[in-house]
Amino acid sequence: MTPEDRHIFHDPTGKRERRAKLALGVVISAVAAIVAGFAATLAFAPHLPDAPLKDPHILTSLHQENAHKAKLGKSWRRVPRPKSGAANGAAVRPLSVGFYVAWDEDSRESLRRNIDKLDVVSPQWVAISGAKGDISVVDDPEGTVRIAAAPNHPAVLPLVHNSANAAFNGPLADALLADPAARAKLIGNLAVLAAQRGYGGYVFDFEALSAKGLAAYPKFLDEARAALKGAGREVWVTAPFDGEGWPLDRLQKASDTLVLMAYDQHYALGDPGPNTGQDWYETELEKRFAHLDPNHTVLALGAYGYDWTLNKDGSRASGSPATFHEAMRNAQDAGATIRMDDDALNPTYTYTDDAGDDHVVWFLDAVTLFNEVKVSDPWKPRGYGLWRMGMEDPGVWSLLGKPYGQASAGGLTTLANGQGVDFDGGGEVLRIAQLPTPGKRGLEFDPDTGLISGETYDVIPSSYVIERYGQKKGLVALTFDDGPDGRWTPRILDVLKQKNAPATFFVIGQNMQRRPDLVEREVAEGHDVGGHSWTHPNIAETPLPQVQVELNATQRLFEVLTGRSMRLFRPPFFGDAEPSTPHEVAPLVIAQTLGYMTVGLRIDPDDWQKPSSQQIIDRVLDRLDNPGNNPGQVVLLHDAGGDRSRTVAALPELIDQIRARGYRLVTVGELAGMTSQQVMPPTSRTALDLAVDRVGFDFFRWTQTAMTWLFVTAIFLGVARLVFLASLALVHRFWTHEEPADLDSDNGPLVSVLIPCFNEEKVIAASVARILESDWKNLEVLVLDDGSKDRTAQEVRDHFANDPRVTLLSFENGGKARAVNRGLAVAKGEFVVALDADTLFPPETIGRLARWFQDPDIGAVAGNAIVGNRLNIVTRWQALEYVTAQNLERRALSALGAVTVVPGAVGAWRKSVLDALGGYPADTLAEDQDLTIACQRAGWKVAFDPEARAYTEAPDTVGGLLKQRFRWSFGTLQCVWKHRKAMFSRKAPVLGFVALPQIWLFQILLAVAAPLVDLAVIWSLVAGLYGAVAHPVEWRPDDMLLGLAYWAVFIAVDLSAGALGMALEKRAPWADLPFLPVQRFGYRQLMYYVVVKSVVMAIRGGRVGWGKLERRATASVSPRSERKG
Repeated sequence: MTPEDRHIFHDPTGKRERRAKLALGVVISAVAAIVAGFAATLAFAPHLPDAPLKDPHILTSLHQENAHKAKLGKSWRRVPRPKSGAANGAAVRPLSVGFYVAWDEDSRESLRRNIDKLDVVSPQWVAISGAKGDISVVDDPEGTVRIAAAPNHPAVLPLVHNSANAAFNGPLADALLADPAARAKLIGNLAVLAAQRGYGGYVFDFEALSAKGLAAYPKFLDEARAALKGAGREVWVTAPFDGEGWPLDRLQKASDTLVLMAYDQHYALGDPGPNTGQDWYETELEKRFAHLDPNHTVLALGAYGYDWTLNKDGSRASGSPATFHEAMRNAQDAGATIRMDDDALNPTYTYTDDAGDDHVVWFLDAVTLFNEVKVSDPWKPRGYGLWRMGMEDPGVWSLLGKPYGQASAGGLTTLANGQGVDFDGGGEVLRIAQLPTPGKRGLEFDPDTGLISGETYDVIPSSYVIERYGQKKGLVALTFDDGPDGRWTPRILDVLKQKNAPATFFVIGQNMQRRPDLVEREVAEGHDVGGHSWTHPNIAETPLPQVQVELNATQRLFEVLTGRSMRLFRPPFFGDAEPSTPHEVAPLVIAQTLGYMTVGLRIDPDDWQKPSSQQIIDRVLDRLDNPGNNPGQVVLLHDAGGDRSRTVAALPELIDQIRARGYRLVTVGELAGMTSQQVMPPTSRTALDLAVDRVGFDFFRWTQTAMTWLFVTAIFLGVARLVFLASLALVHRFWTHEEPADLDSDNGPLVSVLIPCFNEEKVIAASVARILESDWKNLEVLVLDDGSKDRTAQEVRDHFANDPRVTLLSFENGGKARAVNRGLAVAKGEFVVALDADTLFPPETIGRLARWFQDPDIGAVAGNAIVGNRLNIVTRWQALEYVTAQNLERRALSALGAVTVVPGAVGAWRKSVLDALGGYPADTLAEDQDLTIACQRAGWKVAFDPEARAYTEAPDTVGGLLKQRFRWSFGTLQCVWKHRKAMFSRKAPVLGFVALPQIWLFQILLAVAAPLVDLAVIWSLVAGLYGAVAHPVEWRPDDMLLGLAYWAVFIAVDLSAGALGMALEKRAPWADLPFLPVQRFGYRQLMYYVVVKSVVMAIRGGRVGWGKLERRATASVSPRSERKG
């Protein structure tokens, strides 16, 4: 039988491997079955009965949602210069410019849909806030993120304006323009803002100016341009198309681009008429370009209309702007016929509203924009701007940005689905009544001009129509989102129970999985429970398949826990009682097709922003007392997602105050006219279906729980171990480490130096030579050639044949342990020093080792192995590890008197101890560690001398490192298994209760689990980054930051312990210290890999050999160690 056949774990029959594979196959199959079965249930939506809702009262008002918050984006690029296609340098196509406002959700939606079609975005972000040059900047993180994420990176030129409360403040701008100091301050503020945010410049839109203000305007632009031009930023300025009273020539010369506002021929405060009649447009266009430079002109084209209410005598009563969507909706609702005016070539229609008032509507669409571009292209203006985004006919985007003369009307006959959302009825329970449909229009062309001279809306495009339910006087529904939470939900339930107040909870699936008992309590105590998705994504930003899985998973878990189904659903980040764009509505279609009723809200005290409890109460009551045009009955509160102590504190008084005003608290179901059984009907699924889901949910819950606890436990134990080792290392250094007196190196006892070697021709001569140069004189060197195939033996003969201290013994190859044992059989020394052939001893090392044997209880001494070939990052990492990990641990265990390894590179033994133990064991690959443990189990002490140094050659390739560390790791596993009876043994208490358990725990078990810990960190990062990318507006990094904080603490302690190890080592490689943080990423994972591989190999029982490394003779002794006695 070969030595390998006697190794610990080796199973020559292969039975263990077959059994392990069988067990692994069973586990994998079981997990796969659970996952597959569970996934299959999530793919099919549970059936829910129809909701018994009554028809709503019909209303015609529209709603626009308030803007959300978002994270700031990145810097923008400068205004692009389209490539020249003509000899005179004229651009081949005009710039496409979009004017965007943050306060309009439709404008946000247009930006989301069309940002990739723009060269320049001009958001209405900057207003002058005083005559002294101060500015007010709109906080629009959502728009910022949208623009920053655009693949085409459009230039951003914010609009700087003088409007407030929907009116332009001309006197304010006049005063500012007349004041040199105010102008300078304003320009300075804008320059700083542009530099901070990377804007490409600004578009100045000062309107309602007096003659004096207009006269000062060009000088201001000159000054602004001079201040911004050096940074490559541009100054644009707007002016009315007809130019009446405006110094257009001077404005254009003072700026980089003049933006002509080519619309409002008729406007809201004037008589009804076309917004931009084609005849008017062509006349004014010719006038303007008779004096202006088209290369420095952008034509801002209108994208909206006006709806005028008429008096009984036909005169104008009032007018208001109308978006294209509003014009379409009103025409469709009224059954009006849209016609194109023959002269103006603008569409128009009339209708009568529900109150009997007559209206006339003129509006602009893609056809009017086509005609405008058609007649403007020959002038080749620098660009066309859309005024403004969110009000337009979607067809305009097929026309903008096209090369001059190539805009085509081919795609204008089909109108896209309506881009708005219409609502009928009142209340906060929503039902989609109509899906959007495309429209159709007919076109007629003038054969002479190529203009569209006739337009008919054959089919008007429709938008989503959503019916609202639940508007019942005197009723209020308290709702709580984001739970359940183990801290806050029970306290809220206690208050509701005490006050006998019903409520509705919208639960998050993953929170429900963590605290199923709280969901069961909510149902048992008579509250309604609805879904709030599984992970709380922004439904409007989530792929539709994910929406379906989110809803199904939450529903399935609720059915498993309660035996009932959920009918109510509130999308996360819903904002209010209705979605305002098709983008937000589309996922709700899925929810409705699955049988859910969407629940909105109109009373939101923003308790998630942590106002005081009194502020929460006041905000709710103020909304109830002053309902305005949108009365609300559903109150939004939160029972999870952060500190909800203020919500809990406010709840008792809030309930009392609501009731004191005569309101009755009800559930959302009661608002909708439904019973509890209708809101949460019994599940129709079979017991087998529920059992499959329960197994699936429990499996993932316990897996997640196990991963969480594993992560926290690993971090805690890792930190505790490092603190423990560091403390003991300091104790060893300053308190318990008493060095013995030096022996007489000239007359000391005989020391036998054993150097086992196999194919070591490159290093053996240097190793022996260093031994012979030792301060210790009385020694013999036994070179044990274990069947080398190279010139190892010849090198020894060539260099040391005449030195009587050197003896060469050659054997057939049988492994290191057998070679050393043969050497022990002939060794004459009282003490034995064993070292690897690639190791170099400084002169004082043998003497430092030998002096410890003056204590008769010491059986062995471990020296301090140091990497002697710090050539690349692989060897430098090992050098750090030797000092910061191995050396630190050896110092700590030495303080306890339980050194677990006398390294093969540098160690000494009392020969009588080796003889008593039977020499070096041959059944493990870590014979040094095996023998060290056996020595202590036999009652001998093992000392550690950090000053007894040896310089060894570390592997300089990743492959060599993995080969060596696998042998070490597998050997360690063999040793602790072989000596498992010593665990918790009182015969060697420190070894049994500290040293061996810490090897099992930290070097094996946690090393095996470490990849899972790293995976948890990576998963946290990936999930967090996915949330940031997929939902940048609503992303909250709390969970990710918490996990990273734990991990960062561990890293910090790890690095601190490493630095301590460096400080304790007198000859530490401080030059390698910068590699210490990097060592955590990559190197440690390689070490985890070899441990996992070792465990797998131990289970398999396969044959494991020594794994010979090729020597390169690159090790050297530190000059500071060259010391003579």
